[in-house]
Amino acid sequence: MLDIIRLRERYEELKLLRSSLDGMLKDAQRYVRPNSPEFDHGANFKDDGSKDIHDDTAVWSNQMFANGLSSNLIPKAERWMYLRVQDTENSELDKEQQTYLNTVTDRIFHELALPQSQFYGASHECFLDIGAYGTSPVQISDVKGVVNFRARPLSDVFFDVDEYGEVDTVFYRCWKTTRQLVGLLPEVVNVDGFNDKDKNKKWELIYSIEPSRDTRSKMGGRIGVERPYVVTYWSPELKAPIRQDGSSYFTFLVPRWAKQSDEVYGRSPAMTCLSHIRVLNKMVKEVMISAEYLNAPTLTAEEDSILLPIKYGARQIMFHEAGSEKPQPIMTGSQPQYAMQMIESYKSSIQRSFFVDQIIREQKNERQSILEIQDTRGQMLQQLSPLLNRMESEYIAPAIETTFMFLNRRRQLPDIPSSLNGAKLEVAYASPSSQAQFASRLSDISAFMQDITPLANVKPEILQAVDERELLESYAKYRNISPSVIKSSEDMQEQQSAQAEQQQSQQAAAALPDIAGAMKDVATARSTDPEGVGQLLNI
Repeated sequence: MLDIIRLRERYEELKLLRSSLDGMLKDAQRYVRPNSPEFDHGANFKDDGSKDIHDDTAVWSNQMFANGLSSNLIPKAERWMYLRVQDTENSELDKEQQTYLNTVTDRIFHELALPQSQFYGASHECFLDIGAYGTSPVQISDVKGVVNFRARPLSDVFFDVDEYGEVDTVFYRCWKTTRQLVGLLPEVVNVDGFNDKDKNKKWELIYSIEPSRDTRSKMGGRIGVERPYVVTYWSPELKAPIRQDGSSYFTFLVPRWAKQSDEVYGRSPAMTCLSHIRVLNKMVKEVMISAEYLNAPTLTAEEDSILLPIKYGARQIMFHEAGSEKPQPIMTGSQPQYAMQMIESYKSSIQRSFFVDQIIREQKNERQSILEIQDTRGQMLQQLSPLLNRMESEYIAPAIETTFMFLNRRRQLPDIPSSLNGAKLEVAYASPSSQAQFASRLSDISAFMQDITPLANVKPEILQAVDERELLESYAKYRNISPSVIKSSEDMQEQQSAQAEQQQSQQAAAALPDIAGAMKDVATARSTDPEGVGQLLNI
C-alpha cells in the first residue's frame, strides 16, 4: 500500500513539474505537430487538429528539420559511425584489432537496419518531436531477440533528472482495456481493486522506471537487487502495484534539443518562433476572410424592393420592384494583397528558426560549378553541426551502447582479442555533419601541398621531411574512408621486404649471364697460358 501511495505522489509531482510548459506544448502540438496526441491529460484524440491550421509553414518546416537531422546524423545508406579504442589512433592497431572493431561495427549496423528494430523510423519520429517540443522520449528494449526502438508521445511521458542533469526517472502512461490489460499482465487479476467484469473499460496503465533505493544497487549488477533501476507496472485505480522488477539499464532515451542548466525539459525550434507561428495563422485567416468578403460582399437594398426569396450564387435571377434601386454591395476597401508581403516575411522567419535555410540549399539562377556547390553545402553543414552535438550525446551514443550491450549478452559479437582486454571503446561519428567539421582540415592539407610544391622543385630534399604515410592516413580520415582501406605499418613493412627480396632475386638472375661469361673467359685463359706468364709480362 505504501508503494502505490508513493508512486501516486511521485506521478503528481512529475505532472506538476511539466505544467508550466503545457500551454506552450499545446500550441506547438496544434500548429506544428497536429498529428500527435494532444496535451490534455486525456486518453484519446478529441478533435481534428488541422482545423486550427490556416498556414502549413510550421508543419512543413518541422518536416524538413526532421529530414535534415535524419540525413545528416544517421543516413541509412552510409556508414555514419564506427567504434574505436579510446585514446588510440586506428593506425596504431594491428590487423586483428581492426578486424574486430570493423566486425562489431558492421553487426551493430545490421541490427539497427532490421525492420523489427524500427530504429530509423523511431528516430525520424523522435526528430519530429524534437522540432516541435524540444524533447522526445524513445523506449528501447529487447523484443524477441532484436533491439527495438519505439518513440513515445511526450504528452504521455513525465520525467525528472538527477543532480547532474541526466534523466533518471520516467513515468510513461497508456490506456488498456480490461482484456488487453489481462493479456499483458495476467497477475493483475489478483491485485486488490481490479474488476474484470467490464471488458471494454479502459484502465490507465503506468510504466515507471526509477533509480533503485537499495544500497546494493550501486554495484550495477544484472541480477536481483544489484540492478540499478526499478521498473514498476501500476495503475492509479488499483491499491497495489501490478508488477515490479529490476533493470540493469535505463530503458528510455530522452534527447533534448536545447536547455539551460536548471531546466528539465528541452526547448525546440518551434518554441523560438511560436509567436510568429500564431501571428501567421491569424494573418492568413484574416486574409481568407477578407478575400471571401471581396468575392461575396454583403448586399444592401431598399425595404420591400426585392421580391422574395433572395437568391445567392452564380446564374441566379433576383427580381425587384420597378423603379427601385438595384441591390448594391458594401465595399469595405479591403486589399489583402498588401498583407502578402508581411506573410512572406513571417514565413521566412519561421523557416530560419527551423534551420531550413541550412538544410536545403537555395537554388541559384546562375550556373554553379561542382566545387562551388560542395563549398556551399559544406558551409551549411558546418553551421548546423554544433547544434547536433546534444543529439549525439543524448540519443545516438546511448542507442549504440545499449545495442552493443544486448548483442554482447546474446553472444552475437566476435570474441574480443586478448590485446584489447581492459581497453575502453568509444563511438566515433562519420556522418555528413561530422565530416563537415573536417572540411577546413582538408583545405589546409591541400593548401600545404600547393605551397611546398614550388619549393620542392628547387630543393627536392624538402619532400623527405614529409611523412607520406601520416599524410595519407590524415587525408583518408578526413575524407571518411574506412580504416580497413589503409594498410597497417606491419603490412607495409612486410610488403616492402617482399619487394626488396624480389628485386634482389631479379638482379641476381639478371647477373647470371655475365658471371657465366666471365667464368668461361677465365677457363680459356688458363688453358692457353696455364702459368700466367703472359699476364706477368704484360703481354
